[in-house]
Amino acid sequence: MRNHPKMEVMCHVHNCKFNETDYCFAPKLEVNAKGHSDQAKSSDEALCTTFQPQ
Repeated sequence: MRNHPKMEVMCHVHNCKFNETDYCFAPKLEVNAKGHSDQAKSSDEALCTTFQPQ
């Protein structure tokens, strides 16, 4: 079984509870397409669903 990737994730949403000095410290990160589709054609159509307000 492969390990999950580990990387630094920048975050500039300063009212997210996982943002610490512009880095995401969430235990996991989930990004989904907006709407009812499972595809995005641009970053404007993608949504970080890990976000939680402070």
